[in-house]
Amino acid sequence: MKKNETSLPSMPIWGIFIALIIVFLYFAQSIVIPIFFAIFTAFILIPIVKYLLKFHIPRTVSSALILIIIIGSMGALIRFISDPVTVWMERLPTLIYQVDYKLKGVKHSLESVQRTTEKIDAISNVGSGMTIASKIVTVKEPGMLFRLFNNAQDFLVGLVTMVVLTYLFLSFGHTLARSFTSLLRRSGYHRIVIHVAKDAQHKVSHYLLLITVINIGLGICVTIALWLAGLPNPIIWGVLAAMLNYIPYIGAAISIGIVLAVSLLTFNTIGATILPPLLVLSLNVLEGQFITPIFTGKLFIINPALIFLSVLFWGWLWGIAGVFLAVPILVVMVVSIHHVSLYLAGQRTLSSSENRYLFNRTPPTVE
Repeated sequence: MKKNETSLPSMPIWGIFIALIIVFLYFAQSIVIPIFFAIFTAFILIPIVKYLLKFHIPRTVSSALILIIIIGSMGALIRFISDPVTVWMERLPTLIYQVDYKLKGVKHSLESVQRTTEKIDAISNVGSGMTIASKIVTVKEPGMLFRLFNNAQDFLVGLVTMVVLTYLFLSFGHTLARSFTSLLRRSGYHRIVIHVAKDAQHKVSHYLLLITVINIGLGICVTIALWLAGLPNPIIWGVLAAMLNYIPYIGAAISIGIVLAVSLLTFNTIGATILPPLLVLSLNVLEGQFITPIFTGKLFIINPALIFLSVLFWGWLWGIAGVFLAVPILVVMVVSIHHVSLYLAGQRTLSSSENRYLFNRTPPTVE
């Protein structure tokens, strides 16, 4: 009985602690988000750095070469698609008008429903004898140019911070990990910390590397399919599909919606209009239901509800950056909870060779 009484106060303390962490993550997001992106980017590239060590290439040199190649490739891709993207942005007001014109029937239906609702509200207000006086308060917001400049400045600072931290993690992350574990040796927790760090790094790095390769393949397939369907600038939509596919479920829906909007503006017949989004939908279904499970199923299988809740939470906390970071953070959290629960239960922490990853459909038995 005394044991239960002493353990009860820990619940509100943990609740307060978690709430404080969430508040900190929200207000410190300009610092924390680049750190998280740098950590997970380093997770992707660590296997390549380790492979180059076999050829006696130092970590500092290989890390710099890898980042230069990646930044150069992304810069070339951005330069290649910048002209058509600029054309689409300049045509955006006209395109919005064209979409509005093509969806005029749906808009009229919604307006009629809104007018009917307003009439019902007016009748109910008159019948009750109530009058509502409203005062409109206009809040002057910063100009568009000011907001764009601030956003671009914050993005560039975060990007530079992420690149520098990624290089440092790749070059000196192993020494940092050794120093950290040596500090924990006196407390007796160093074994579980080592197991959690190795397992999380192994799972996240392999998962992100596989997803990156799959997304690149999806982008290439979308580009070819939309080119065959006659959609203009298919490379833009292929790159967009590859990037959005990092967002589970929601990214595919956004990609299909954008292709549908472009298709509405490009084609005049129903068949030609529906074909491009159907192709993107088919490729996303093929990737999500068959290709990704075949490869990532060997690593782990996470409940889709947990993935969706993670996307919602981190998207609410950090916006679009949180949406991209949701799944890697979820993997690290679940791996950590798994090993800590084994430790607290008095069981030995399983190594990677003993437990072939956390979320197998048929988990191995612990003897």
